[in-house]
Amino acid sequence: YHYFHGSSIAPNGDNPQRAVLDSVVLENQFKSSLKTLNPNLPETALVEAYQQVLHLDSNDIMTNNERFHQMLTDGINVEVFEEEQSTGALVKLIDVSQPDNNSFWVVNQFVIKENNQSKRLDVVLFVNGLPLVVIELKSAISEKATLDRAYTQIQNYKQAIPSIFYYNALCVISDGIDARTSSVSAPYSRYLAWKSPVKVENGVL
Repeated sequence: YHYFHGSSIAPNGDNPQRAVLDSVVLENQFKSSLKTLNPNLPETALVEAYQQVLHLDSNDIMTNNERFHQMLTDGINVEVFEEEQSTGALVKLIDVSQPDNNSFWVVNQFVIKENNQSKRLDVVLFVNGLPLVVIELKSAISEKATLDRAYTQIQNYKQAIPSIFYYNALCVISDGIDARTSSVSAPYSRYLAWKSPVKVENGVL
């Protein structure tokens, strides 16, 4: 992942990636990735896909989240005109077969303004400009830093800045010592530790 501080890619930053603070997608990065992943499609097809991603139909988090998940996994069907004939085309949002074709950014202190509220997220992971992972961190030196408080903060964000979760694939919470992850709709009891496979070589971990 390439690291950026939220202020540097803000609309008034040194490397602006979105027009306004109420946009949760890094628009410039997303447009660039669409061209990289779909080099043979005309600009009109990419614009249509871009608009579909940025303007989901509902104001409900889970409705939009499910719709975007389908776009992410299956691609977006668009109409392409060639030689005065209309044909269907598929626009890819992510390349799972060749990960190096994707853009991976990690941004801390990412500010979002929505519903007359401003929130600063600890860490957001972007793939091709799309905010797929939200990470809420609590300081290990604070007695009030608990996984439960981190989870509660995620729930508060869902009320204050719901649009960041339209594109969410995972939420991660940490108290500075332990970390757990689950989906945006999961209750606290379903946030579990990430289990990595253990590699054994010659009988040694």
